[in-house]
Amino acid sequence: MSETEGAPPRRPSARERVLDAIRAHEQLSRVELAAVTGLTEASVSTTVRRLLSDGLVVETGRTPTAGKPRTLLRLDPGARFAVGVHVDATTTTLVLTGQTGGVISRTARPARTSGAELSADVALLLDASGVDGRRCLGLGLVWAERSTAVPAELVAELARGTGRPVLVENDATAAAVGEYWVARLDSRRSFIALYMGSGIGSGIVLDGRPLRGRGPGAGEFGHVCVQVDGPRCWCGARGCLEVLAGPAAVVGRARADATTRAEAGLTASPASPVALEFAAVARAARTGAPGCRALLEDSARLVAAAAESAVNLLDVDLVVLTGPSFAASASVYGPAITDRLSAADARTWHREVTVTVSSAAATASATGAAALVLQQHNLGD
Repeated sequence: MSETEGAPPRRPSARERVLDAIRAHEQLSRVELAAVTGLTEASVSTTVRRLLSDGLVVETGRTPTAGKPRTLLRLDPGARFAVGVHVDATTTTLVLTGQTGGVISRTARPARTSGAELSADVALLLDASGVDGRRCLGLGLVWAERSTAVPAELVAELARGTGRPVLVENDATAAAVGEYWVARLDSRRSFIALYMGSGIGSGIVLDGRPLRGRGPGAGEFGHVCVQVDGPRCWCGARGCLEVLAGPAAVVGRARADATTRAEAGLTASPASPVALEFAAVARAARTGAPGCRALLEDSARLVAAAAESAVNLLDVDLVVLTGPSFAASASVYGPAITDRLSAADARTWHREVTVTVSSAAATASATGAAALVLQQHNLGD
């Protein structure tokens, strides 16, 4: 469990706000920092002085102005690092990230089930990257199976094996933070990231920080009810989006019909993890297979309706599609969500919602897990 689960909402500290602003804009003067963060110039000056002393920020040149030239500030890319580890049914993805938001090194391994194996993978990643391992602050671990808790013994073994603290996060929330981090979104930008792998979830970022509920359940997009008397979901409720329109539902319908089963190259019984078989359906749809295309369009209509409810509830103007299954099928889901939202956006709500596909969908969860480690070290003034 991440350290912030169940905690009350907290206003970001001056230190966090300054670091986030510089990361998003790459370089800023002290005057510009005050304008971007809303902090007083005195508060910015004090915070920057401490960050310079800590070696996290460096001064880099001056910008000409009508008056006195302003000194520009940027993050030191080599000051600190973190590793993100995303374990799913088939693959373990490891990412090394620095505080500027860039991916320094990444690798993919077969799915791991032991802390010893993961520790060895982390060591290889750090060694191959050439960075100073002493500046790696910790590990963020994403466990893709949301219905199963991360084994505590695995976390403990990973911490012992690497000699570093381990923060645990769910895939959707980590992916949302990864998008915020890699895309260098402004900390004032709020958005929802819809994540689809073997299931459907979401991460919600408000003012640069993931939204959390009482526990780890905030953002359970897949368990929005879209059919009151629908089939029973694994969570115990009826008519959930995931049981009606998630990857497993799409694959199940494709396998049940001989034509679509042949289009996607599936067997009569499950032979691979859900996300891989869903990708096969999506590939067939992209090449013009009508049965597979129809299945994705049926799913996309329900996902779009649920997305509309989420956007109306949160009043955000950015929806990001991320995760391997959305990456494979965004050409169907993206337009469906956009069309559903646009019907009322300008006329009724006087807004324009952007629907986009993450440029780092395959590694967003691992990157976000690493970013959360770095964010935790930004706490305090």
